Amino acid sequence: MDAQIKRTSALSNTSPADLVERFQNPELHDRWETVYRDTRLQRRFNDVLFERFLNLMRIPVGGRVLDAGCGVGDHTLRFARAGFRCVGIDLSNYTLEQARQRATAESLDLNAQFLRQDLAELTDLEEDFDAIHCRGVLMHMPDWESALTELCRLLKPGGRILIMENNSASLEFLLVRMIRQVRKSESTLAWTQDGVEFHLDDYDQAPVTRIAHIPVLIEKMRQHGLQPVARIAAEFWDLNRFLGKLMRNAAVVFNRTYAGLHLPARFAITNAVVGEKVHRQNKCAERFTVGGFART
Repeated sequence: MDAQIKRTSALSNTSPADLVERFQNPELHDRWETVYRDTRLQRRFNDVLFERFLNLMRIPVGGRVLDAGCGVGDHTLRFARAGFRCVGIDLSNYTLEQARQRATAESLDLNAQFLRQDLAELTDLEEDFDAIHCRGVLMHMPDWESALTELCRLLKPGGRILIMENNSASLEFLLVRMIRQVRKSESTLAWTQDGVEFHLDDYDQAPVTRIAHIPVLIEKMRQHGLQPVARIAAEFWDLNRFLGKLMRNAAVVFNRTYAGLHLPARFAITNAVVGEKVHRQNKCAERFTVGGFART
């Protein structure tokens, strides 16, 4: 086994203060923008994914949406353009300011509000969201369960949450593990009951990135009163693994093809899991499931 791999069931050593400080770094967010939204092909694929997510989330007309970990507001503004009332939250003042400027430039100020909030302590928000979108955020939180608890609390009964996380059963992670056997890496790995965590001391990188055990995530969602209704492949390859636009565009084409063919989520690096908050007075919906998921 790789000497850099540590097996543990404890939380990451990253403190909340360290997390806040690291996510104030503009270079970290600029790099993510370059990797995940810098090419026209990727932006088009994001549009395709968004339409599919909308169909799965079943948001009522004029519904209220929380975009948890909104960054520069790219997805928040998609919801706002679709006519929903949105709140985007993030730790980074840098990205929130960009998000507000973008909303103003598109005259979406009334439909899109942006707040600085810690997902683990959402004390200033009311429990009245029809839908919650959390894309690639819990993976960077050492205490991700506290964030999940808060998000589920804010969701209305009958509302749906979409959580997009990396998948430890993916082909990509298998290849990463094989490569790490023969090539030294700057990161260390920590094997936990929730997934496999990459830890980095580089100030320009997220301090922790978790490759989740998706069945564990689904079970945690159930424990928080959510009935899983869908699990789909979002991205087969993580674009962060590819250098240069040419290679990333090739990966985007593959990702779009894989997702478009509705191929199995278990092989893809990024999975989107949708859960519906069960009405307290009516939990019999759990009986109407197919393969562990409710009918959609």
